[in-house]
Amino acid sequence: MKNLKKSTLAAAVGSATLALAMSAPVQAESSVDISGWINEGVMYWDDGVDSDISQQSDNGTTLGSRITFSGTTDLQNTGMNAGFEVILEPISNTTPLIFGNQQNMPDNNAYDVGVLGSSVNVGGAFGKVTVGLQSMPTDNIAVLADPSATLWPSISPVFRGNGFMIQDTDAVSVTAGGLNGGDPFATTWGNFLGCLTAPTLQGAGGIGLDCNGIYRSGVRYDLPTFVDGLNLAVGASNDDMYDVAAKYNTELAGRITTMLHLGYAHNGGPNGGLASQVFYNSADNFQVQLGLMDQQTGIFGTFAYQYEDASLTDLGRSINYEDSTDAYWGKIGIKKKFNAVGDTSFAVQYGSYNDQYGPLGAVGVTGSEVERLGIEVSQYFGSNLMLYGVWENLSLDVDGSSAAAQSLDNGDDLDTFTLGLTYFF
Repeated sequence: MKNLKKSTLAAAVGSATLALAMSAPVQAESSVDISGWINEGVMYWDDGVDSDISQQSDNGTTLGSRITFSGTTDLQNTGMNAGFEVILEPISNTTPLIFGNQQNMPDNNAYDVGVLGSSVNVGGAFGKVTVGLQSMPTDNIAVLADPSATLWPSISPVFRGNGFMIQDTDAVSVTAGGLNGGDPFATTWGNFLGCLTAPTLQGAGGIGLDCNGIYRSGVRYDLPTFVDGLNLAVGASNDDMYDVAAKYNTELAGRITTMLHLGYAHNGGPNGGLASQVFYNSADNFQVQLGLMDQQTGIFGTFAYQYEDASLTDLGRSINYEDSTDAYWGKIGIKKKFNAVGDTSFAVQYGSYNDQYGPLGAVGVTGSEVERLGIEVSQYFGSNLMLYGVWENLSLDVDGSSAAAQSLDNGDDLDTFTLGLTYFF
């Protein structure tokens, strides 16, 4: 086989595939769909010391550009169906969820293509079982309950500026809270937005909310629907990760679209580096989001809340690792067809992300709050194209030792303005 030419191998595989297809004429027909969106943006940022404009993929992953291949088929004489889903993401090395900072936005003419998800499922009267790399029940549990569907301008997690250094903190080098031997107060915004349940979302990768919002390898079971609009799901994934979620979508009084989503996740084997393996050995997460929209007036609002806690090790306690955090975020606005080309949306947002500083307790931090303000406008062009502009401001307030409070409280705000374009297909 080692000496088999590529062309011969391809022909053999093709012939075998054709023979298999011709030998099974009674199989049920299957369908394959290609869908997704391409999301790109131009961001102006001002960190209080410097400012610049950069083009980058907007909104991190999941809501960033993605291409989904999915297929379904009926399983004859069983009353069941089967399907698959593969999700690819074209990812720039400067996309906000890769969390480049002010100093590492190089000229780059190449993107990587990452596999976000790859799974198969079988469904029937018993519900649906999905196996593989996938969205688990509490992924996006505090994101998608937004009846306005204005997700690309803003959602509850922070996706812009996370990896940026906080300026004017009297700090001179990039370190992980001083634990790597550098200036203890040289830090990023993401260091104050750290997640416990998904340890990879810490440091410059901190997002503040939706803290189990990653695809995981595991098994998910969606229960059969026994109440209209209610979806219940449970999941188990690597490593010792379990979650359960309930989503209820309905319409009240014939005009108020209502979404209530809540979920609980337990990570019994955090595995995301030093912080999760050494400082704590389990974490719990509770999230809830409520969304309302009056379909006649177009007025909408959505509110998300998250609480996390962790079981610290002796080392975690010895460095004052913060083991309990909470965050909330809300958005209100109006979305209507003010012109002939499509719906227009205007909205304001506010978020508060509290005590998510993790290992920075080792340098004297005892409390923190990142406040987030935003104003946005979106214009839809039919159902395939959306243009949006969003201004966001991040500010930091810190409690702790005199050195920590004096240095970090002097940090400058971060202002960003993003002009984004999303094409749906």
